[in-house]
Amino acid sequence: MASEPKDDTLSVQIANQIINVANARLADGVGADDIAAGLRHAAANFSAYALNARRDPPDPAVAVEEFVRFLDYYLERHKAEKAPTAGLQQLIDRVKSEF
Repeated sequence: MASEPKDDTLSVQIANQIINVANARLADGVGADDIAAGLRHAAANFSAYALNARRDPPDPAVAVEEFVRFLDYYLERHKAEKAPTAGLQQLIDRVKSEF
């Protein structure tokens, strides 16, 4: 599993601000998949800008590797939260359909 990001870094603080916007859109009824696609689009757009602003030639592999590490970490972190909810929802659906 990827190492846990430090909560006190500027990048995590910015990420949390962006997540707050995503959560507000979720509360407005926008689908999580649409929000996630928008976040990936924005991340790719701004990452390209930042990579091109450097003096070195841009290497997108570095950004991709970092994204994969973060994604692996958060997939594992959110997995434990979602598993019981999915099982409970299946049980509720089964009870509704059988009774």
